[in-house]
Order: sequence, then C-alpha cells, then structure tokens
Amino acid sequence: MTYFYGREAEQFAFYRIPKVLIRDNCFADMKCEAKLLYGLLLDRMELSSKNGWLDPANRVFIYYTIESIMEDLGCKHEKAGKLLAELERFGLIQRVKQGMGRPDRIYVCKFTEV
Repeated sequence: MTYFYGREAEQFAFYRIPKVLIRDNCFADMKCEAKLLYGLLLDRMELSSKNGWLDPANRVFIYYTIESIMEDLGCKHEKAGKLLAELERFGLIQRVKQGMGRPDRIYVCKFTEV
C-alpha cells in the first residue's frame, strides 16, 4: 500500500474559481491572476464566516493584506494592488480603508449579480 505522508495530503485541498469567471463574456478582459485571487478571497471568506467576522449589517468581510497576496501569488506589491483594483473594477470586491496602519476590510461580492 502507498500512504500519504506529512503535507502530501494537501494535494487534495483545492481553491474554487467560479466557472462564470472563465466562460462569461463580461469577465473576458479580466486577467487570469485576478480570477485566481478571487478564488483565494472566496476561500478566506468561508473561514471569516465561520469565525463570525460580520459587520453591523451582517455582511461577511475578510482581511487579506497586500503582503499575504504577494506571498500567495508570488508577485510584487504593485501587481497585488493592481489585481485588487481589477476585482473592484469588475464589482467582485469592495475594499474599506480602516486607517491607522490596519489592513483594508474586504467584502467579497457575489459574482452572479455583476
């Protein structure tokens, strides 16, 4: 028998990227990296929901720093910022500045209502 050892089991952990981002014409001009980032944001949103990260209007929000995005996507600061801006431009996220050196609060929006 062949077994999984250590972190090998992680090979079956997946990020979900909605098919509509690949197939729908309204997302045809979106960069593939932005689509991947949206999948990462959806994954984090699930955890935020479980942790009860809700605003007063009962909307789920996440924190995902530029530094974390840079690390996860293997990109530089400017690229991470542009990808977030692209997701905002397509109406897939809304960032709320908190000031005082705290990370932006990110609301992941429904892709079905864009």
